[in-house]
Amino acid sequence: MMFRRALVAAAFIFAATTAVHAGGLGDDHGDGTDTIFFGVVQDARGVAIAGARVNLTYKKMSFVATSDAIGGYRIAIPADLEQSEITCRKDGYKQTGTNRRPASGTEKAPIEIDCTLQRLP
Repeated sequence: MMFRRALVAAAFIFAATTAVHAGGLGDDHGDGTDTIFFGVVQDARGVAIAGARVNLTYKKMSFVATSDAIGGYRIAIPADLEQSEITCRKDGYKQTGTNRRPASGTEKAPIEIDCTLQRLP
């Protein structure tokens, strides 16, 4: 589990340095004007799910990213944290939950939200 978290952190740093745009409006460089959401899409056993659509809804706007090969995603938006919602989906799966980790306490700290999907029978 610790190795997986280190791997996710490394993927987040890589994504941050390559400035891949996650979709929608916003400053994907995370220069302090946007809130950065990141996490992993996985199944109940913790196995990464690549190619899942991650949708962050803020008021009437929608921001979309696709999970990478290790299940990671990253979205930067100009948002109020309390008014945003993350959903994840992929054909053949249903979302069973999200796990939101508390921010570090600093203003505009990145927010980690993991999605759990379950394969449909």
